[in-house]
Amino acid sequence: MEQQQIKKRNVTYMLINILGPFVIFAVCILVSVLVEDRNVMSGAIGVAMVAFFGGILWLVIGTDIIYKKQAKKRLAELDATGFTRNHTFTADGCTVAVDVVQGKIAMIFKWNPFQYSTVPANRVTKMWVDDGKTMGGTSRVSFLFVVDDVKVRVNTFTSNRVWSMKSDYVLEAISKADMMIESLKAAYNAAQAGTQAGA
Repeated sequence: MEQQQIKKRNVTYMLINILGPFVIFAVCILVSVLVEDRNVMSGAIGVAMVAFFGGILWLVIGTDIIYKKQAKKRLAELDATGFTRNHTFTADGCTVAVDVVQGKIAMIFKWNPFQYSTVPANRVTKMWVDDGKTMGGTSRVSFLFVVDDVKVRVNTFTSNRVWSMKSDYVLEAISKADMMIESLKAAYNAAQAGTQAGA
């Protein structure tokens, strides 16, 4: 476990999800161009359109469904190892679980949902809250940490418009981000204490 590396992306999984539907689209368009039979041609064009729009829909909704289902399974697997989830936060692209007592952090990423990464919290070199504040307010609040030179950003609030910093949504998001950072700090301290005790 000490040497486990953070892997945010499974390249094969990403390519299948992103390129798969568009490869089907391209093949169907090619068939419709090369085949003279009108029935085959119209069928190929129909399949191509379904593949194209289905691919877009899949990227927006389907990958999220897989991520959420797999995150539940991975968390159950994590619990079975004796990992105590004192705090768990699931966002759009990453789930972070913190074991404060044992000083461990576990992560599950949207683009690598079939495995979790667990590391000692004292491998974190930096942790902070980003409230995304601009002149008009914010459209994103998140907490971030760097482990083994890999930056992990977990959103506690996102919006397609700017919200006032005094908005209840924003204040709640900042509070959640602060709580997760405090949890990470507590886990870091526990991991440091364990390392010193074992030295």
